[in-house]
Amino acid sequence: MKLERRAKARQGGFSMIEVLVTLLILAFGLIGMAGFLTKATAMTADAAQRARAAALLNDMASRVANNKANAGAYVSATVHGATARNCAGLAGAERDLCEWNNLLLGTNDAQAGGNAAFLGFRGCITRPNALEPVFVVTVAWGSLTPGIPPADTCAVNAYGDDTHRRVIRSQVRVATLAA
Repeated sequence: MKLERRAKARQGGFSMIEVLVTLLILAFGLIGMAGFLTKATAMTADAAQRARAAALLNDMASRVANNKANAGAYVSATVHGATARNCAGLAGAERDLCEWNNLLLGTNDAQAGGNAAFLGFRGCITRPNALEPVFVVTVAWGSLTPGIPPADTCAVNAYGDDTHRRVIRSQVRVATLAA
């Protein structure tokens, strides 16, 4: 009878070691959750940047495609989006490039002072072969997470280490209107 009471008394609560092991397991779980949330936040920011880059790319690709007769005027060695430009008095392709430059920079955003500039978008327009009516529009931006540097040379070294540079590009084939 006494033996049964002693056994029940010993099994009545948790030992200090059991509580410490439980707290240790809980701590590792919380650290893992914090790491997941940090990574998820960075990935969400990267996805938002990629979506904005796609919209900027589509904007200029449409401008080039809609100005078939002067599509060659969009090509330059300039990396657009580094500084704000005044577009007053410009027309045609020059105005399109100026407006796109300011969109890349973020000066046209509804946020005061163009605060979207921290996203760091840059844009390039090239023509790989002067004999063909194919233009390449590229948008580059800085990412929060490192990755493999892209082969495209638009905005190389604009973000320090090129492992943080991302690019999205599109080919625009302009129809030749000759008979």
